[in-house]
Amino acid sequence: MPIRSPKTKSRCAVIEALALLASLIVVAALVSALPALGSSQRRRPRQKQAFPTSAQVARARHFARSRQGSVSFTVSDSHGRRYDLDGDRQFVSASVAKAMLMTCFLNTKTLDHQQLTATDRSELRAMITVSDNDAANWVYNQVGDAHLAFLAQRLGMRHFSVAGYWGYAQLTTNDQALLMSKLDRAVYPRYRRYARSLLSSIVSWESWGIPQVARPLGWKVFFKGGWRGTARGQLVHQVARLERRNEVIVICVMTDGDPSQSYGEETIAGIARNLLRSHR
Repeated sequence: MPIRSPKTKSRCAVIEALALLASLIVVAALVSALPALGSSQRRRPRQKQAFPTSAQVARARHFARSRQGSVSFTVSDSHGRRYDLDGDRQFVSASVAKAMLMTCFLNTKTLDHQQLTATDRSELRAMITVSDNDAANWVYNQVGDAHLAFLAQRLGMRHFSVAGYWGYAQLTTNDQALLMSKLDRAVYPRYRRYARSLLSSIVSWESWGIPQVARPLGWKVFFKGGWRGTARGQLVHQVARLERRNEVIVICVMTDGDPSQSYGEETIAGIARNLLRSHR
């Protein structure tokens, strides 16, 4: 074995010390990174569970199937996912179409750069908040089928049709859920706040169904209902947008063949209860 000179031994010792120091630095860096990585994982926010849950939707479907007549509903949950029961079934509109009439009228005023007149406001308020049909006829005469069809196309509705009278328009819950979920885009910005004000100010005696269930739970409700007699019995509809803190959900229910209007109202309320209330 060769004998190293003192100078060589000294140089080797320095190299070994530097190598050891480098190793210690690498180890220290790795160890210090581990807690940071762990805390980063711990701090990552979990996505809030969608509301209503799939179990609540299943209960609503079960309830809807137990009711007399034809029942369809669509719900868009707080994550924007959509669930339905016969959501593409067409129903005669009744007064639900008045929300589309309002949207079209306000948008034409925006495009024409016109202020709302006192008459405009009076007719719109009567049409939405007390569901006045004469006011709806007045608005429809300003709007016509073409503007309604254009709105339906712009929102991606697949089964909307109207020919000659707003009250006989054909609607589905899936299509009306598009209007309610995209309400802030459907109504152009100039009159968006006004539209929301009307849809949240419907008189108390017409605030059955979804708002009756949702408001005590802290939801702000923008909605329109409709009802009329048909050859099958009573038709009762309601479409609604619900907002609470940072959550938005949409519930649209349409029924026909109800034995009475109150029966249809209870069908809608029952679906809303199953969707909005937790079951323990």
